[in-house]
Amino acid sequence: MDPQKQLAPYQAPYQPWHTFQEAEKQEKFTHRTINIVVISLTVVGYLPLLLDSDFYDLPIFHMLLILGSGILYGAVGTRGMVWFEERSKTRPWFMAVYFVVMMGIIAFTFWIVEGVEGNVWLLILPVAAQSLALPRVGTAVVSISLLGLIFFVFLRSTSLENALQAMLQISAAMIFTLIFTYIALREAAARQHIAQLAGELHAANLRLAEYAAQAEELATTKERNRLAREIHDNLGHYLTVINVQLEAARTVMPENPEKAADALQKAQKLTQEGLNAIRHSISALRESPLENQTLPQAIGQLITETQQTGLQAELKVIGTPVDLEPKANLTLYRVAQEGLTNTRKHAQARQVQVTLDYSQPQQVTLSVVDDGVGTAVSADAGFGLIGIRERVQLLGGETAVTTAPDAGFSLVATIPIPPETFEQ
Repeated sequence: MDPQKQLAPYQAPYQPWHTFQEAEKQEKFTHRTINIVVISLTVVGYLPLLLDSDFYDLPIFHMLLILGSGILYGAVGTRGMVWFEERSKTRPWFMAVYFVVMMGIIAFTFWIVEGVEGNVWLLILPVAAQSLALPRVGTAVVSISLLGLIFFVFLRSTSLENALQAMLQISAAMIFTLIFTYIALREAAARQHIAQLAGELHAANLRLAEYAAQAEELATTKERNRLAREIHDNLGHYLTVINVQLEAARTVMPENPEKAADALQKAQKLTQEGLNAIRHSISALRESPLENQTLPQAIGQLITETQQTGLQAELKVIGTPVDLEPKANLTLYRVAQEGLTNTRKHAQARQVQVTLDYSQPQQVTLSVVDDGVGTAVSADAGFGLIGIRERVQLLGGETAVTTAPDAGFSLVATIPIPPETFEQ
C-alpha cells in the first residue's frame, strides 16, 4: 500500500508553511502599527505648531531645524527602531542606545520649539510604548526619564503648580498608552504562540501518523506470520501423517493388502480431519485443537496418531497440570505437534517421548525427545521450528534444540507461568 495513502487519514488539513507566513505577517503588522502610531503622533504633535503664525516668524534656519527634528524623530522611531532591534539580538545594549538617542531627539525638539505653540509632548508616548520591549526595569527607567524631561521643560516656561498639573495629565496619557500597548503586544504574542503550537501540533500529528502506519504494518506482518504458522502447524502436520500412511500402504500392498487398506483408511480419515481444520482456519482462524479438552488430552491424541505410524510414542506428565491461558496451552500443543512431525519426517527413530513438566512453580516445560539419527547442521533453521520459537518468545519463554549425528533430537520449550495463575 502506498505510504502516502496510509498517512492520509491522519494528516490534518493544516499546512506548516502557513504558520511561518502568519508569524511573519503578524511581525510585519506589529512593526507597521508602530510606524503608523509614531508617524501619526508626530503629525499631531507638529500640526498645531505648523498652524501657529509665530512659527513662520522664526528664521528659516530655525524652521528647518524644527522640521528636521520631526523628520529625524519619525525616521529613527520607525526604520531606526527596526535597525536597532535587529542588532540587539547579538548586542542587547543596542536597545538602550536607541532610547537614549530618541530621548536626545525629543529634548532637542523641546529646546528648539520653545516659545512656539504645539503638542510636541506627544512625542514621548510612542517612545514610552516602545520601551515595553525592554525588561520592566528598563520600561520604568525610560518612562520616568521622559516624564522628568517633560517636567523640566514645563517648569522652565510655567509655574510649579501648572507644571505639576500638566505632568498629571501627561502621566495619565502615558499610563493609558503603556496599558493599551501592553494589551496589544500580549495579543500579538498569544497569536504567535498559538501559531507555534499549531506548528508543533502538526509535526506531532505527522509523527503520530507515521507511528500509526508503522503499527499497522507491524500488525499486518505479525498476522502474516501467524497465518504462516497456522498453515504449517495444521496442514503440514496432517500432510506429513497422511504421507506416512500412504507410504506404508504402498510398501505393504503386495504382501499384506489388509494392512495397506487399513493405512489407506487412516490416511483418508486424516485427510478429512485436515480438510475440516483448513475450513475452520479459513473461516476465522479461531479453531483450536484444545476445544473442550485439556492440554495433556490434546497431546495424547497426537501421541495416538504417532503410534499409528509405527513409532513407539509416549506422553509423560510430571506434577499437577495447571490451567494456563489459552495462548500458552496452544503454544505448547504446537511445540509437541512440531516435534512429533519432525520425528516422523526426518528422525528415522524407533521411539519418541513427550514430557509435560508442571513441577516447577513458575514455569511449565514441554520436551520432545527421540532416538533418531540426529543431524550435524543447524536443526532450528526450518520454518516450523522458527514459528515455534516465535510463538514461545511472544509469551516470554525460551526454546532449545539439541541434536548431533546418531544422538537423536531434543526440542525443549519453557513458558513462564504468571503469578496470578496460582492465585486463582
